[in-house]
Amino acid sequence: MYLCCFNLSAAAGMDKAGINLAAANKNLLTLYSDMDTEEKVKFYNSWAENYEKHMSVMDYQAPSHGVDTINSVYSDDRSSALVFDVPCGTGKVADLMLKLGFKNFHGMDGSEEMLKISKSKGLYQNLIHCLITGDKQLPVKEGTYNVVMVVGGIAQQHLPWEILPELLRITKTGGLICLTLRAEVSDHRSKLFASIQELLKKGLWEEIVKRHIEKWQKDMLLTGVSEEYTDGFVYVFRKK
Repeated sequence: MYLCCFNLSAAAGMDKAGINLAAANKNLLTLYSDMDTEEKVKFYNSWAENYEKHMSVMDYQAPSHGVDTINSVYSDDRSSALVFDVPCGTGKVADLMLKLGFKNFHGMDGSEEMLKISKSKGLYQNLIHCLITGDKQLPVKEGTYNVVMVVGGIAQQHLPWEILPELLRITKTGGLICLTLRAEVSDHRSKLFASIQELLKKGLWEEIVKRHIEKWQKDMLLTGVSEEYTDGFVYVFRKK
């Protein structure tokens, strides 16, 4: 009976958690493909319901790494701190930070269906539907947030590298900005690092953490998720 059940599961392409591996691989391949903004929004709207399950197939741990890093350096009162989560997706970052004493969260995302899932969890006091581009100001007042969390969005090139000055603008003086990045070589990443260095040279922020993490997540091949892992980084900057 055990062998029969195992074979049926394997034939159906299901893992031990009941996740459809074929569907997960298809969506993960799409995630790392080139898409324009409209295509990305449609993709996330269609994927929202299965997003967390499918991301688990590649052992995606960026939210945990980002939150753990902030936890290690944040020394102010957490119960009164206001956290901005962008893109907030299905609310994983806020869920993890809530367990560490943070209570106040605002989220922003371009996908209405992802925001619906975040809203259903009751974690955010304010959720903003916004398509973020490098040439438009975010609909947020200057100096609003104590902590800005950018988990995965820049690494997957969903947020433009030009957004860094805007993140600084909406952060309070002395506030922290956390970026999580999958290790990669690309034109987008080169421009992002150049922007980071420019802001450092101008004295607008200071780097307080650069954390290299091995086995960040399973690598993506042209055929789908690999069993090999890629590295990643967590950066934390303080606005001056």
